[in-house]
Amino acid sequence: METLILNSLEIRNFRAFHHLKIEHLGRVNLLVGKNNVGKTSLLEALQLYASRASTPTFIWEIMRTRHEVKQPFVNVRDMLVALKYLFYGRNDIKPGLQPIQIGPLNSPQEMLSIAIDWSITETRDGTLHARLLEPREDYTADNLAPRFTIQAAGATLSYPIDPSLRQGILRLNSNEIPCVLTPAHGLSGHRLIELWDGIALTKFEADVLAALRLIAPGLVNLNFISTPLSGGERIPIVKIKDSDEPLPLYSLGDGMLRALGISLALVNARDGILLIDEFENGLHYTVQPDLWRLIFQVAHRLDVQVFATTHSWDCVEAFQKAAQEDAQNEGVLIRLESKKDKIVATLFDERRLGIATRERIEVR
Repeated sequence: METLILNSLEIRNFRAFHHLKIEHLGRVNLLVGKNNVGKTSLLEALQLYASRASTPTFIWEIMRTRHEVKQPFVNVRDMLVALKYLFYGRNDIKPGLQPIQIGPLNSPQEMLSIAIDWSITETRDGTLHARLLEPREDYTADNLAPRFTIQAAGATLSYPIDPSLRQGILRLNSNEIPCVLTPAHGLSGHRLIELWDGIALTKFEADVLAALRLIAPGLVNLNFISTPLSGGERIPIVKIKDSDEPLPLYSLGDGMLRALGISLALVNARDGILLIDEFENGLHYTVQPDLWRLIFQVAHRLDVQVFATTHSWDCVEAFQKAAQEDAQNEGVLIRLESKKDKIVATLFDERRLGIATRERIEVR
């Protein structure tokens, strides 16, 4: 197997994860488990890792998708109240809070660290100076101010938690990893256009068309154009064999839209990470094995590492079939479960997963 972006994963102090360890990852990974065991949180952790949390607004964005923040913020206190949802235990943000850490096992230099530090303003030589408190200093002073301190790959970014700060201009000086998320509810029209424009008139169009033909074998071509009925907005239009008129892809059902979103995300994630939340949404069970086969093939060719979640047994079986046929042995199923108030991961490689699906052993 070629080198992966992440061959293992460790997450500390993030959302539901006090300390999660996954000792082995594949190129294509399927996450299963009951509700509220952190499947979506794990995808968020991977987004943070890939982005190096380098744009402060990105931290707020993943919280906004869960309606945990309401912007614009009025003051620092509102920001701190919101941030507690990001840290394990959801405790009030106070000095001494342990940082969030995300990265491969036993590789401190590769870990992403997101900490909230505190600075104090002091008068020296008649001039005000701000400095970070040392770990053992007194945290009871009134003039403390919170700061984000983000570290990744040897780079450090520290900035005040302040609603007046132009956070979009801040960026960690570290190599970010391409990462594309396909949410459970699908991609927005704007995002579909953005991803299509990223690969239009390139060889990657063929992979997108191959995915759509799994559902509509007679599909000839695809484009995004503006029509009188679309109100000036560009929408996906497809040409079907033996049909005189091109058709809006939206008229062909949710499965086509889901296949379009997943395939566009896949080819735009080359040399990076693809995240798919609730893979099976909109997809008939008969289509899923072939779509997984396509994902295995394209992910290997474009050097993409894939992480998907599911609640569906049909999806697990489809994944197992594709993984079993893959000559590279690159598929891993990861089961998250809560044990003694701690979320742990159980791994099923292709052999163990094959036994589980044959014997109908519940792994979800």
